[in-house]
Amino acid sequence: MAERGRRGTRLAAGLASGALALAAAACGVTAPAGSATTAAATGTTAAATGVAAARTAADGDVVRWIDANAVRPARIDAEGPVDDLGALRRIVGGAKVVGLGEPSHGAHEQVTVRHRVIRYLVERMGFRTVAWEESWGSGVAVDRYVVSGEGDAREVVSRMGFQWRGEAMLGLVRWMREFNRGRPAHDRVRFVGADVMELRAIPFDEVTRYVRDVAPGRLAELRRHLDPIAYRGTPEDHFRWYFGQSEEARKGFAEDARAVVALVTSLPEGPSRIGREDAVRHARSILGFYESYVERLEDVAAPVRDRHIARILTEWQGRTGHRVAYGAANVHTTASPRVTWRFPPDPVPKEDKTMAGGHLRAHYGRSYVSIGTVSHAGRILGGWENGPPSVFTVPPPGPALVDHTLGQARHRDYLLDLRAKAPEPVRRWLRGPATMRIIGTAYDVARDADYTMRVPSWSAGFDAVLHLAATTPTRLLPR
Repeated sequence: MAERGRRGTRLAAGLASGALALAAAACGVTAPAGSATTAAATGTTAAATGVAAARTAADGDVVRWIDANAVRPARIDAEGPVDDLGALRRIVGGAKVVGLGEPSHGAHEQVTVRHRVIRYLVERMGFRTVAWEESWGSGVAVDRYVVSGEGDAREVVSRMGFQWRGEAMLGLVRWMREFNRGRPAHDRVRFVGADVMELRAIPFDEVTRYVRDVAPGRLAELRRHLDPIAYRGTPEDHFRWYFGQSEEARKGFAEDARAVVALVTSLPEGPSRIGREDAVRHARSILGFYESYVERLEDVAAPVRDRHIARILTEWQGRTGHRVAYGAANVHTTASPRVTWRFPPDPVPKEDKTMAGGHLRAHYGRSYVSIGTVSHAGRILGGWENGPPSVFTVPPPGPALVDHTLGQARHRDYLLDLRAKAPEPVRRWLRGPATMRIIGTAYDVARDADYTMRVPSWSAGFDAVLHLAATTPTRLLPR
C-alpha cells in the first residue's frame, strides 16, 4: 500500500531493535525556482524580494509582541516549584482536555517541560488524567502502577513504546505514583494510553476473561475471530508477523477485529473482575490497530488512527469526569480542522486531514485547548525504523517556518499565549497559515526542510506555544 505499506516494510526490517513508525511529519511544499525568460525571472526575483521585505517587517512586529507577552519558566525540567507557570491558568481556563504537543520524538527536554506543565495542571488546576501517545494496552500497565504501585516503574516504562523508554518518562511515571500515594481513589491521577499503533497482551487477555466470565457459551465464537489476530508475544514480534501477511489477509484481520468488538459490545455487564467498559475499550484498541494499518491515508479526510485517539479521550473523560492532559506530537494535538504533512522519504504530502485535536475541538469547542511545543535546534534520538537509534543534530529552522520567527525572541525558553492582545500586523500573522517543523522516528538532516506540518491558521491550530531553544537526546534506560 502507498505510505502505510512502505512504512510497514521498513518497520518490519527495523523491528529487531524495537522500531515503530509514527504517522507524523511534514508538508513544506516549495515552488520550483527559475522561469522561461530573463524578464520573467527578474519580475519573480523582485516580487520575492518584496515579499521577503514585507515578511521581515511583519516579523519585527511579531517578535516585539512575543517579547512583550512571553513568560519565561524558571526551568524546563520537572523539578522545583511550578508557580512560574501561572500563565497556564489563563490559557487553560476551564478546559476539559488540554493537548500538549511536541515537534519530535526523541528529545529529553520535550518530555521534561511537558512533565512540568502537567505538574501545574494537576497540582494547581485539578487535572486527574495524563493521556499519552502510547498504546492503550501499555497504558493500562502504567496506570495500574501509578494508581496502586503494582509492578515496577522502570519495568513498565521499559515496556512502553520505544521512544518513551527514557529517564524523562520514568520521571513522569514515578512522580505520578508519588502524587497518588496516600490519596483516596477518587483523587488519584490516572494514566491513559491514547493510541492504537501498537498492541500488548492485556487487551487480548482481558477480553477473553470477560467473555469467559459473562458469556461462556460465546467463548468459541470469540476464539474464531480473536485467534487469527492474536498477539504474537512482543510488539516487535507482532509487527514482524503482521507485515509478513498479504494485504488481503490484513483486511480480513480488520474484519475479525470488528467482529470481536460487536460480540463484546453485545454483552451485558456481568460477574467479572473486568468491567464491561474496560472490556469494550480493550476490544476497540485491538480494532484500532488493525484498521489503522489497512487504511490508505491518501483516500481519507479523517485518518482512522486519530478517530480512535479522539474516541479514547472523549470516552475516558466522559466516564471519569476528569480534566485530561494529552501529550502527543503536534500533528495530533493541533486543534486545526485541517492539517497537511509530508513524511520523508514519502514524496506525497497528506493534505487537509482531520487529526485527533481537530476532532477534540469539534467535540468540546473551546473546552479543548491546544498547546504546541517548538524546538529551535539541538539533538534528538531517532532512526528506529532503520535499526538501532542514533543521535541526530537538528539545525535551526528556515525562515519559512514559524519556528524561525519564534526563535528570534529575547528569551530562549518561554510560554506564549497566542490569544493575548495583539496589534493588527500580529493578528494577521496569527490568523494566517503556519508551517512548522515536525520530526517522527526517521530523520535525514539533508531533508530537514521537508519535515513540516501546515495548518491553515496558526491561532486556530494552537492556543499557546512552548518554545525551547535547544534539546538533548532521549536518555534511554539501560536494557
